[in-house]
Amino acid sequence: MNDNVKVELPLLKGSDREKCIPAAVIIGLIVMVIIFFIACLSLTIKAEYTLHYSENSNLDYKVYLKENNYYEEEYLGKDRQYISTLIDYIDASFDYTFKADENIGLEYTYYVTASVLINNSEGKNIYEKVETITDRTNVDNLNGDTFNVKENVKISYDRYNNLAQNFIDEYNITADSKLVVSLYVDISGKHADFDRSFNDKAVISLVIPLTSKTIDVEMDYDLTNSVDQVLQYRETAIKNRGLFTFSIILAIIDVVAIIAVIVWIIKNRDKQTLYNKKLNKILRDYDRYISETVITERVEDMMKTRSLRIELIKTFEGLIDIRDNLGKPILFHEERPGEEAIFYIITDRVGYIYVMRKDDFDKKKK
Repeated sequence: MNDNVKVELPLLKGSDREKCIPAAVIIGLIVMVIIFFIACLSLTIKAEYTLHYSENSNLDYKVYLKENNYYEEEYLGKDRQYISTLIDYIDASFDYTFKADENIGLEYTYYVTASVLINNSEGKNIYEKVETITDRTNVDNLNGDTFNVKENVKISYDRYNNLAQNFIDEYNITADSKLVVSLYVDISGKHADFDRSFNDKAVISLVIPLTSKTIDVEMDYDLTNSVDQVLQYRETAIKNRGLFTFSIILAIIDVVAIIAVIVWIIKNRDKQTLYNKKLNKILRDYDRYISETVITERVEDMMKTRSLRIELIKTFEGLIDIRDNLGKPILFHEERPGEEAIFYIITDRVGYIYVMRKDDFDKKKK
């Protein structure tokens, strides 16, 4: 080979991009974290919030009597049978208590109504008249998590009984009638952090039969008692669609890049394994012929410095044949650790080189 011809040793070339693989993966993950935070800026994430509360009610009444020859008492207590013609009025005391686990800015409204209901034998309503006994009372900006409503009303039995009886007599119908006196309590709570306000409704009622010779008064409680109410559901809402879409595009690009690097690493690991296996086999099988050298310059440059003609040998076995013919030792130097190994023999005029590199071990070359 002519010494003046530049000897290009492509096997000794190559980039150091492999060294950047860990950095590339780390950078890709950092970019993914940044994209995640950008996406979070476009989202509104709300957790579930549950309020626990309880309700209690105590309803009491007294049936006051007209003057008569049989009862010495001024009134009769609850849970008894009463002769309708002896009833003067009914004194009803409503008592309702609400308690929440925490202060949520409670507001409430309460009022009492009296409803005359006339139904046919099948229970279908024929006539209804509703009166408000006490006006609505609004209480807002409640400072606390508990409130109590107490309301006392006096019910004229004859007034409502006569109304029902006159209706039945005028139209000559057979019907059942009753008077329902109810305390209504409407409750709400507000909080800036909640999706919706807290709402509840309580109804406590006295059910008094009308147009009957004897009556018994029933008490009816429509309460939720001890319950939980969800004021905010767990949800994620997109508040900036443009930013969210941009984040998705960046995430896709980043994922594709990371996958490409991982594929490259997997493929490169296969070549690395074959390279290491071949190198270890050579060093193990021919250790008596090989001497490892430590040099600070490239083997090619060292040979040029000595004005040696460079002969490239294609296989390690070819280099073994030259060693057998010349009786010279084979020198070994890993020019790029883990990537390129140089085996060479030096004579007075010629340098014989066999270069083994990792990239020679592509799957298609197996």
